[in-house]
Amino acid sequence: MIEVKNLTKYYNQVAAIENLNFTLAKGEIIGLLGLNGSGKTTTLRILTGFLIPSEGEILINGISNFSDPIGTKRLMGYLPESPPLYEDMKMEDYFLHVARLKGIPNDKIPSEIERVMQKTNLTEKRKTLLGHVSLGYRKRAGIAQALLGNPQVIVMDEPISGLDPKQIMDMRNLITGLKKEHTVFISSHILSELHKTCDRFLFLHEGKLRYNLTRDALDKELSKYSYLEINLEGNSKDNIISYLKSLDQTLEIKNAEEDTIGITFTLKTNNEREFKDKLFETFKKNNLSINTIKRQEVTLEQMFLTNL
Repeated sequence: MIEVKNLTKYYNQVAAIENLNFTLAKGEIIGLLGLNGSGKTTTLRILTGFLIPSEGEILINGISNFSDPIGTKRLMGYLPESPPLYEDMKMEDYFLHVARLKGIPNDKIPSEIERVMQKTNLTEKRKTLLGHVSLGYRKRAGIAQALLGNPQVIVMDEPISGLDPKQIMDMRNLITGLKKEHTVFISSHILSELHKTCDRFLFLHEGKLRYNLTRDALDKELSKYSYLEINLEGNSKDNIISYLKSLDQTLEIKNAEEDTIGITFTLKTNNEREFKDKLFETFKKNNLSINTIKRQEVTLEQMFLTNL
């Protein structure tokens, strides 16, 4: 649906983004991730036609958004980081204003406003001034205006920034529901939250694309950085280390620390399930007790920062 080719943008000879190449397929939720200043907002502004790139092009359904900017903009709904709301307007009046700006036929405007308000759970706020609603409702109103006209692609810049945990959960459910009818492209610096939402992940750092991973590929990458943490007692540290290594020749013991109930080992194994099966089958025969066993997960942020 969308193809980004060699996209580059310079500001005073400094590259904000450089040679970006990626595609967005129909029905995907794609996360554009990176630290503040990595080039996320610049990428979205070029994608939505608010900025002209220094080099490269973007094709939407095979059409360049620079040769036909009006036509390609009709295919997109955009939620910038700060929702473009008029605080002295009632919510439904604001949607009426946006619908007219988008050129939606007058006879279809009422049903279209009702559709987006129901989809974003805003019907109870239709008569409320936008200046009187919470940030969560403001973000939802921003998504609703992006949905007006039923565009094929929805682009959101930091849609969960500043929300409380309940609002984040509501926003996650809303975004997930959009993929049935739209391609969704989201930028955020909150990596862990998008991990729960997106199908594919693009990682930017200093304007360059460092990763382009599906959810499965990302989970495999994360597993490389996760460890097993096991607390055992019943023998000396050296004897337990020898026993553990006998279960898995590839085993790496990252740390072994004695505490009040035993010895806690931090381990890395290439086959966690097989290692656990052997451990459970043999630990009693070796006069050992397992006090705790758990996986020490690495966060998406930790993985990203480790590989900068």
